[in-house]
Amino acid sequence: MNKQKIIVLLLGVGIVVAMAYYGVRAFTRLEPVTSLSVSSDGRYVISAHEDGALVLWDIDAQQREKLADDSNLYSAYFIPEGDAFLWQDQNDVVYVQRVDGEVVEEFEHFPTYGHVMSADRQHYLSSNQTWNIYHGYGDALRPVLLDSQSPSFTGTGQVLNLSMGGGFFVSGGSGSPGGELEDSPPVREEDEFRFSSSYGGVTLWDIDTLEPVAKLLGNSSKTYATISPDGQWVVSGDENTIGLFWNTELPEERHRMASYDHGLYRDNLPEGLEEDEYWDESQLISVPESTKQDKWGNIRSLATPKTIAIAFVNDSEEFLRIGQAQYEGKEMSRAYAALFEGGNPWPQAYLDLGTDPFPSINNYSRNLSIDSAPDANMLVTGHAFDGGITVYRYDPEERTLAKEWVGR
Repeated sequence: MNKQKIIVLLLGVGIVVAMAYYGVRAFTRLEPVTSLSVSSDGRYVISAHEDGALVLWDIDAQQREKLADDSNLYSAYFIPEGDAFLWQDQNDVVYVQRVDGEVVEEFEHFPTYGHVMSADRQHYLSSNQTWNIYHGYGDALRPVLLDSQSPSFTGTGQVLNLSMGGGFFVSGGSGSPGGELEDSPPVREEDEFRFSSSYGGVTLWDIDTLEPVAKLLGNSSKTYATISPDGQWVVSGDENTIGLFWNTELPEERHRMASYDHGLYRDNLPEGLEEDEYWDESQLISVPESTKQDKWGNIRSLATPKTIAIAFVNDSEEFLRIGQAQYEGKEMSRAYAALFEGGNPWPQAYLDLGTDPFPSINNYSRNLSIDSAPDANMLVTGHAFDGGITVYRYDPEERTLAKEWVGR
């Protein structure tokens, strides 16, 4: 037997042994993540992929298991404070399933474009393709936001995102700085509330009454919004670089986040001042910059405020504002997330997400491919060009972000 045949034989034996040890499923190539969610303790991640694969990642063991081939792309969601997650198959059945494989509950539902469930499983909220929002399922299904004029995933290129905190939930999808459509009163239909798409932007809702607490105006175009785990802060950011936040005790008071380069815009100043007089730059910090020029000859910032996701990273209400990917010529530049703290408009640090692999910040349709576990100081993203995930750990004392594991 010649040397080449021996090498091939040894490689084949090695692969067989490895597959027997780790499991055949671990060698399955994955397509990019379209939605993922982290368990509250940071132990597990559930992800749905472009080809319908549903994958459970064990962060401690640094292993993965493929659970299904027919998942709804936008249905991976960990229920808070436990080991159960939601997912939907392509026959439109939603499963409440534990990490050990036990299916706790299943029910038929419409194809979801994002859904969430409370820790006590008393509240199930879901959105469809046209950004209508529903509470419950089966005979208990109740419309919350329903209007044929609503925006849509197809038209906007972003999934409506839903998040829960305190006694509230928040919906966010798109907005316009001048305000949404004019208010229209709730319409009673078979004794159920139906709120019109004038609430289709960022809206704060009461989780028990399912009525809007406040419309949170000011964002423009594709918008991501979330609420802090304790329900105190609503934070939003959008494609047009506008960042805003509200205290849920005073939702009528809107606060701006500082521009990374210009600071805070001073409202209500008289006309005719110099341009720089309209901006407060007193607490700006240095923004990381590219070492290369773009095609116009400019040096670009590596922390873009074109927000694709916002993720709380600890219980002290610090969060990351994560921007859409930037390019240097034909190359993607390094990716930085801006660190903020609840109630403070100024960025506190810029944290490097790295480029090997590049995180899934390259497309707004993947806004559900980024999630965090605040209690575990953990951030997880998909990859831009393959089906893996990257796990980061935030250090609240040093205010640093370290890459902990790259799973593929």
